[in-house]
Amino acid sequence: MACSNDNPKARLRQEVGKRLADLGQDEIRRRSALACGHLLDCYPSPGTVMAYLAMPGEADPAGAIALWRARGVTVAAPRVDWANRSMTPAVLTGERGQLVETRHGLREPGPDAPELAIEDIGLLVVPGLAFSACRARLGRGGGFYDRFLSRLGSTTRTVGLVLSCQIVDEIPTEPHDRSVDAVVTEDGLV
Repeated sequence: MACSNDNPKARLRQEVGKRLADLGQDEIRRRSALACGHLLDCYPSPGTVMAYLAMPGEADPAGAIALWRARGVTVAAPRVDWANRSMTPAVLTGERGQLVETRHGLREPGPDAPELAIEDIGLLVVPGLAFSACRARLGRGGGFYDRFLSRLGSTTRTVGLVLSCQIVDEIPTEPHDRSVDAVVTEDGLV
């Protein structure tokens, strides 16, 4: 991604991307497992969950997803509609969730996975390139999660899952940017 000197979000994306690259995949996996432990401590039985499926180089909620599913929690993941730039929650079914790979290497539930009504989501686990202590979020720039977050009801809890190196002092925000209710890292609740 090119970084323009006059685009503070682009500069921050580049800076945090370098921090993650410097960690390496093995360390990201190790820290992700710790973060999932804290996520499960904070939300042991959240009702119905929607969680992202991590891409390489991203904090991975897979450990929490697996344990919630083992406990009988319904877990959905985003199914992306690229044409409409939107996401729909689709339930992970079967032992491995029957995932398909789509654009940009994203994994999502297959076309036969049942949709979950957005109002049924009790907890949304949100990815981000960076979060601030004030829970502001910096995504990848497509606006998919900002649009989705704006559609949620007041009863849905939202939590960002990242590594501690992704916590920054300040994130430049615009009116369409959405924050989350909490942020969890390998060090615990921020």
